[in-house]
Amino acid sequence: VSPDYADQTRVFDDLGRGVLENAFKGYNCSLFAYGQTGSGKSYSMVGYGANKGIVPTTCDELFKAMNSNKGNHPMKYEVTFSMLEIYNEQVRDLLTRTNPKGGLPVRQNPKLGLFYVPDVKKVAVGSYVEIEKRIEEGTMNRTVASTNMNATSSRAHTVVTITFSQIGKNDAGQETKKTSVINLVDLAGSERADSTGATGDRLKEGANINKSLSALGNVISALADLSAGKKKAIVPYRDSILTKLLQNALGGNSKTVMIAALSPADINYSETLSTLRYADRAKKIKTRAVVNENPLHKLIRELRAENERLKSRMGGVPVAAGMSEEEKSKMKRKMEEEIRAQLEANMHMLGDMSTSWDEKLKNNRDESAAGQAEAQKMERLKETEPHLVNLNEDPLLSGVVVHILKKGKTTVGRKGASSNPDLPFTGLNIEAEHAVIGVSGKEVTLKSCQNANTSINGSPLVGERALCHLDRLLFGSGHMYVFKNPKSRSTQKKSSSSSS
Repeated sequence: VSPDYADQTRVFDDLGRGVLENAFKGYNCSLFAYGQTGSGKSYSMVGYGANKGIVPTTCDELFKAMNSNKGNHPMKYEVTFSMLEIYNEQVRDLLTRTNPKGGLPVRQNPKLGLFYVPDVKKVAVGSYVEIEKRIEEGTMNRTVASTNMNATSSRAHTVVTITFSQIGKNDAGQETKKTSVINLVDLAGSERADSTGATGDRLKEGANINKSLSALGNVISALADLSAGKKKAIVPYRDSILTKLLQNALGGNSKTVMIAALSPADINYSETLSTLRYADRAKKIKTRAVVNENPLHKLIRELRAENERLKSRMGGVPVAAGMSEEEKSKMKRKMEEEIRAQLEANMHMLGDMSTSWDEKLKNNRDESAAGQAEAQKMERLKETEPHLVNLNEDPLLSGVVVHILKKGKTTVGRKGASSNPDLPFTGLNIEAEHAVIGVSGKEVTLKSCQNANTSINGSPLVGERALCHLDRLLFGSGHMYVFKNPKSRSTQKKSSSSSS
């Protein structure tokens, strides 16, 4: 191996190790990778197979350090894990299967001025194995959601947040809580539309990714100017969802590391130069990180006091003189919404503090066990019942959506149609009543409804036809499935063995 080659262990020792050490000291830490598509960002951050990247290695080393410290210090450790993605300027929680239309809301904490996602799921974890399972769950939910949205690519910004708390006693005997928020961000690749040949939805997806990365570049430039002493630089955090969520990491209370991933190919010369300029600007930024340590009782007391202040403000929202009644009511409504959102966030934090850590850990382990039992049940059904498995041009999105076909009739149609189909699809050329799949014993048939665009193995379907094991079915213009029938497969095996 060449001495110039940096394996995953060296990358972690050079970059991830410092993040981990700062987390134990109580600093907020952030690490994000930037570069064009295919330059190795996801490989460095997540890894592949046995070559684990920074995210899994950091999680593994965190728990190893916690276990080795337990004997030396009477310290209690708490770790929570969350995983979200920003796709087409919408936030999706990857630890839940269903997300609201338009994505999760992003709110601003009026006290700290920072943006956050109030409804994101935070899971208590007690070991690296549990985090590994949650990362797998998040990756699966991401691909399923992308497929259901009829996306042709799984490209998005992924943000993994680990909240690491150390609870112990200070010299005065007070119980204190030292909290570090670790943000590990895998940005989607920047790319030029003319070099990728992107059109349609892929072009729109790329435009949104490039828009958020441009906004990130503008924020980095403005912060570099401020660090250089320019007084009038305005930092445009509000220009994209990505820059809102990275506000603290870039210009606030955080120790931040940026990985610039480069492609060695000469065809990518201009993108490589752009990435290096990006990194050069980022190096000039100076953040102000402080240790996040507070007595626990003080935190609870401050939250309760702030709740009382917010409740009193709800009654009389101040309005400026000379405003029309419509403007007054609009301003009042907006301020009431902000106060209510902050009140809800504070109540959630208080509830979180009042629930014991062991209870949170038990609830999340029970939930994880229920999810595993459901997955095992699905695997058993796939071995005995006829079913459909999705196909996609992106290999990451193939084989992740499975529909078990019930006995009798299964209707296929447009999502939200009055007929309430058993398999609701969205996208081009999906009719309200599209097709009917019939299961009777070992025989499975597919009937296309009038004017519906349905194909079997590339041939348009008219009327009704019996399905064979491994037939490829296309509903509308984008929903491709392979039909699998374990009963038919076993019969085929018997017949082939008897003929031989």
